[in-house]
Amino acid sequence: MAKRPGGVMVQGPEATRSQLIPVLGKWEDIGKKAQLGPAIFCIVAFFALVLYGSSNTIIIPRRNDQGYLHPLDWIYTSTSLIILGIVLTTASLYFIYRLVGKNKSWLVLFGAMSFTAYFLWLFSTRGYFVWMYTFFHQTLAGGEPTKSSSDLQVFIRHFLGTGFFEEIVKAIPVLLLVWLGKYMSPEARAKYAVEEPLDGILIGAAAGGGFAIIETLAQYVPQMLSALFLKVGAALSHIPATALQNLTPEEIFELIKRGSNYLGTDYGVLPLIIRSIDLSFGHMAYSGYFGYFIGLSVLKPQQRWKILGIGLVSASIPHALWDTVAGMNTAPLLALCALLSYAVLAAAVLKAREISPNRAILQPSVIFGASQTVPPAAAAPVVERMVPVMPAAPVPLIPQPPAPKVAALAEEPGIASNRLRVGTRTLVIVVGLRLLDHQVPGLNPQSSGGPVAEVTRHPSDPGLLGLTNLSTGTWETVTASGARRSIGPGQTIKLALGTKIDFGATDGEVI
Repeated sequence: MAKRPGGVMVQGPEATRSQLIPVLGKWEDIGKKAQLGPAIFCIVAFFALVLYGSSNTIIIPRRNDQGYLHPLDWIYTSTSLIILGIVLTTASLYFIYRLVGKNKSWLVLFGAMSFTAYFLWLFSTRGYFVWMYTFFHQTLAGGEPTKSSSDLQVFIRHFLGTGFFEEIVKAIPVLLLVWLGKYMSPEARAKYAVEEPLDGILIGAAAGGGFAIIETLAQYVPQMLSALFLKVGAALSHIPATALQNLTPEEIFELIKRGSNYLGTDYGVLPLIIRSIDLSFGHMAYSGYFGYFIGLSVLKPQQRWKILGIGLVSASIPHALWDTVAGMNTAPLLALCALLSYAVLAAAVLKAREISPNRAILQPSVIFGASQTVPPAAAAPVVERMVPVMPAAPVPLIPQPPAPKVAALAEEPGIASNRLRVGTRTLVIVVGLRLLDHQVPGLNPQSSGGPVAEVTRHPSDPGLLGLTNLSTGTWETVTASGARRSIGPGQTIKLALGTKIDFGATDGEVI
């Protein structure tokens, strides 16, 4: 009989009951294994998609202080998109959880994710907390960057505006758990509170996931679906493009509903997947990095405000760098920013494990396929042991594609197109269409809460449509023939095919 570790393995001639039915002897041990949680999650996700993953459109109106927004700006989603968004985000969070290597209650992680998602939901659908956005983007950053801004100016405005605003929003649940931890028992504090940098990284990353879910489901995917629904709804109703300009927002909404009932929301799956892939080097990386500093401030309370200030600046730098490079539409640079963001997060994890008061009980950290372990305290004996190397699947670096474009319904007499691209979104040109300041970043309305632009008819030729400047700034335009013209406040530019408009921080084009 061959020797085995621990002595001779004595085998009888017959198989035992536990050998024939292994689950009988190992049932209790299964619940203690780390692999059970992901398996249960995948099973639940599978049946949730099967039973509740309908692609029937859920329509949620959006409003601000002035009332409801135009139906093209409403939220169009479905249970299948919501469930898929949660599944993909949780997968990215699990990747970071393995990276950190510390046991933390998933209840608090999902709680942080839900808290941030609800906060942003109120901001997106009800207009709450807009004062925060105004303070950081307008007061502190001095407005959105313009075309004439240098790369350094663009970076600084993204740094002070987008970076500071979004990282502070995502840090709210982390800071709340720091405060609540003072009133918890030691056992509860270990599970739910922030005691060290590793806790801050995990909870911060979870909050970043909640932010990304709502940003994707309430902004990017609905923008594509609404334009697509309107096109199909008009085609089903046999409405020519020339008639769209006479429709009210209510009638446009009826066309959107008709199109959504016909198509469903399956067309939103691809953009949802693309925007969910980058979480480990996007929103989760930035907020996890800030969470490291929040946890560090708990370990070193004497330097709390200094540490938090450095953390906010450090997390906003890669965030602003990503936004700056994204505006250049340069895929290699964007991929380099992604690697930098992930490297920053990985470095924070390694340093947090090194200084963790719980480092002796941490699980191996899996980074780029290698197990990184931190030895116990120097005073304790170090026992070397073999740890199996589990290669981690590489994170695909997929650059963010431009928003899908919708084919024109038909050419309208007097103008060469019926679509206007503003930034990454495409709008159907109809008389009365108004653009607000949040739709054209960098423009300020002439009256508080008013539009910055409006589609109007030519006074002597109703067949011609133009875009009237209702902002306080001057636009620069170039026609298809190359003629340049400045459009001041109150002036109108003809919406002819190929006309390009430089709004400042955002560009537009008649397509």
